[in-house]
Amino acid sequence: MTESKTVRVGRFDAILTALTTMLLVLCVGMVGTGIAWPGGEADDGTSSDYVPLDPAAPIRLEIPKLDVVAAVWEIDVDPQGVLDPPRDASTVGWWRESAPPGARDGQTVITGHTVHTGGGSMNRIGTLEPGDAVDVVNNNGRMRYSVDKVRYYSREEITENAEELFGQDRGEGDLVLITCADWNGEYYERNVIVFGTPTGQPADEPGDEPTQEQAAG
Repeated sequence: MTESKTVRVGRFDAILTALTTMLLVLCVGMVGTGIAWPGGEADDGTSSDYVPLDPAAPIRLEIPKLDVVAAVWEIDVDPQGVLDPPRDASTVGWWRESAPPGARDGQTVITGHTVHTGGGSMNRIGTLEPGDAVDVVNNNGRMRYSVDKVRYYSREEITENAEELFGQDRGEGDLVLITCADWNGEYYERNVIVFGTPTGQPADEPGDEPTQEQAAG
């Protein structure tokens, strides 16, 4: 990343309260250093199944279990203090103030709209289970994450757990996926959050990945 961890955390502290409102938009908008990479190099010097990935902005989210392949666009807080995912629900947004895939500290925060009539790329992330794979691709390769836990939060609980969800002074390159859940006929009552632990880049992954424009089609 081009900014220091200290600067990034400072910005996070400044907009943390505003970020807790992003889930309201999601719900009504659409009717580290020292990380021990699993795998790595074996004691005898041979390469294993996974290797570190150089950090860079994500361009694609892939969830094999759900047959999801979604372009990722960079998003930020607007003048009203809201972090709004891409309006195209088949795509998702990466909060650019969060860690990029491959970072050794912080958390990679990716959000997307859920559409109760279907078609949203994140509609079914609540069905993921511990151990399921989630891949986030950048121009340097593919970071694979292993789902650690899936949690449902009310709006009040989102506010109470904002540091856990959005904080950049925690985590070791972890993944946080967020979308809506529990459509009651008028709006979504809760949010579903998937937490993932970085595994690394598959050692046999081809090196040439598409640009963001190519990923978006």
